[in-house]
Amino acid sequence: MTRPNKELIAEVFSGVPFRREVGPNETLLSIDKARRVLSYEPRHTWREGL
Repeated sequence: MTRPNKELIAEVFSGVPFRREVGPNETLLSIDKARRVLSYEPRHTWREGL
């Protein structure tokens, strides 16, 4: 998507509160547990493949 996350979320999930702040094009699928348990940090972004 080229549209920012907040715009998409407001359109599709209006009224649903944010639990955390998200970047404009950050994944909306949480990788927090992988970061916490496995010390995972992505090496690439999905935009690099475009």
